[in-house]
Amino acid sequence: MFFLFHTALTGCDKVEEDDILKDVDGNAYKIVRIGTQTWMAENLKVTHNKNGEAVTSYCYNDSQDDCALFGRLYTWKISLEVCPDGWHVPSDEEWRQLETELGLSYEESILTGWRGTDHGTSLKEGGSSGFNAMLAGYKDGTVFWDGRYFDKGYFGAYWSRSQLDSFRAMAFFVHVNSDRVLRSDYDKTAAFSVRCVKNE
Repeated sequence: MFFLFHTALTGCDKVEEDDILKDVDGNAYKIVRIGTQTWMAENLKVTHNKNGEAVTSYCYNDSQDDCALFGRLYTWKISLEVCPDGWHVPSDEEWRQLETELGLSYEESILTGWRGTDHGTSLKEGGSSGFNAMLAGYKDGTVFWDGRYFDKGYFGAYWSRSQLDSFRAMAFFVHVNSDRVLRSDYDKTAAFSVRCVKNE
């Protein structure tokens, strides 16, 4: 079990400039091809699900400027509803496939905790993969932390669609001071960033 500590390549093929994805709100996102997968290269910022129904999401510290820069934060349940048609929240396996495309061994990819060497650096904003993971922080949904926001500029936290149990789901994290990637479970009530991967 993992708890965030609150603080105050190869196989990559960049897409053309006009190759973008639009969500139901009309927001446009750059995309990137990494190995056999096509990913959003920006954090999701949509406020409606695929049916056009408004969903609950959050801006860090309730700042619209942060939403514009870093995208919105979603609980695990809501994250499953908001990817554009033809795209979906990646499974734990699809996240691990992304890492192995960047050179992480399969044996290390199935471990939890911090893994890899420079794979986190490759995934972070400005990294060689083109994935551009942003350090957008997160909103903790547990009673203990009372829904407070944490770690913008330090952590990028991303949901997978894979559940550990009825309370926790698998997620992936990058940190400003680490070259590695963290794979761990986390409480589904937290609000994390979302990246969508294209249906293949």
